[in-house]
Amino acid sequence: MKSTNQQTQQKGDYDISIIRPQLRNEDINLRGEGFSGARLKAIKKGLLTLHTLELMAQNIYKFQIAKEHSELNRQLIAAMCNEMTHYQDFQVKLLEYGFKPSIFRIAYWMVAFAFGFGSRLLGKRAILKTGIWVETKAAHHYGELLSSIDWDEDSRKIIEKNQADEYGHINRWQKLLETA
Repeated sequence: MKSTNQQTQQKGDYDISIIRPQLRNEDINLRGEGFSGARLKAIKKGLLTLHTLELMAQNIYKFQIAKEHSELNRQLIAAMCNEMTHYQDFQVKLLEYGFKPSIFRIAYWMVAFAFGFGSRLLGKRAILKTGIWVETKAAHHYGELLSSIDWDEDSRKIIEKNQADEYGHINRWQKLLETA
């Protein structure tokens, strides 16, 4: 497994310690004008996938967080906040392109509840293993979508940053699992 620094180096030197990057009013743009129908269809499919997966990720973490004050809970809160940012990133991109989120995203919320609450009931090791598994799947999805879709430059940068964050989560959960 590559170190976090190696992974972020490959993804454009994104600082994964930043949980919620700054977004300014002028960063919001209407997109897609002049794009072919096929390109827009691929972008829509990719954004819908990322949007619903990030909904699932943020809710898994939300349902893993327990009441006690612990380093694990602090890290879960930070990861949840980061995933909420990713979710917002893709909601904004969907709307910039004139698309709407899927009405079926409720199903991802229910799956997230099962994974998050279920792993919390099973304990710290199950929480960490679930996090590693989910984030590995997410990072893989990001890679596939980055390589298969002709993204606009701004969207590509956000997707690369979010993928770097996912690798950071994997590394964080692996380190905590080693000490659990």
